[in-house]
Amino acid sequence: MTGHAVYDYSGESAIVTGSTSGIGRGIAEVLARADANIAVNSRTESDVESTVVELDELGDGAVIGVPADLSQPADIERLVDRSIAEFEEIDVLVNNAAVWPEEESMVAAPLEDWEFTMNVNVRSQFYASKLVARHMIERDVGGSIVNVTSQTGDRRTGGRGLYGASKTAINGLTWRMAYDLAQEGIRMNAVSTDVTVSRQLRHEARRVADERPDRTTDDVLEEWGNDRPLGRLGDPEDIANAVLYLCSDAASYVVGTTVRVSGGGNLQ
Repeated sequence: MTGHAVYDYSGESAIVTGSTSGIGRGIAEVLARADANIAVNSRTESDVESTVVELDELGDGAVIGVPADLSQPADIERLVDRSIAEFEEIDVLVNNAAVWPEEESMVAAPLEDWEFTMNVNVRSQFYASKLVARHMIERDVGGSIVNVTSQTGDRRTGGRGLYGASKTAINGLTWRMAYDLAQEGIRMNAVSTDVTVSRQLRHEARRVADERPDRTTDDVLEEWGNDRPLGRLGDPEDIANAVLYLCSDAASYVVGTTVRVSGGGNLQ
């Protein structure tokens, strides 16, 4: 490996949605180590509180926690308002929060699952971006917004049902909204994940293992990692490093782009 990147986010403030576990937690941790101020979010207050304590020890920035259900617009407003009140200025928004419905069939899925998935995975990213962008424009902040999407949103084969449809929508949202925001000096981009170590990935692996008595959950995860061209699963820090790049001055001319952090899975 060549080169070594070091990022300094001291004095910068970020909101990271869905940041108490998995990819969101990894993004928040890396930002904290880079000395950013961070607003941590999830639906569960106890998870938010414990994450704040742990992240607060990683860097010189301040860390706050805002429990919020991102399927509810009023909660998104509260998350953004509280973060602005605490930090005065928001420089970075990372739209990570997402849900993965159990029912993958587009035929069998009830309408309520469609609405909930789209509200959390798509509408929340649009609305949080809209609110934060308004703040950035008012304060003349040349900020950065990163949407977390997935290889599932690109693929035309296999199931993934509502989740896949929601991520396809995020790809489109990123392209279209990035155009409008760029004219205000705000850069929107996306990072696309594949098989990345998280609670959700382990849950999916457990479901596969339950159907194959000869395999454990760890066996399934190992198989998935080995199947990628780089021969391993992704780590939340892999995604976080892409976020740090996209939000930094090193990416000052990068707009409306999706960085694929997939170990080569996007080539399969």
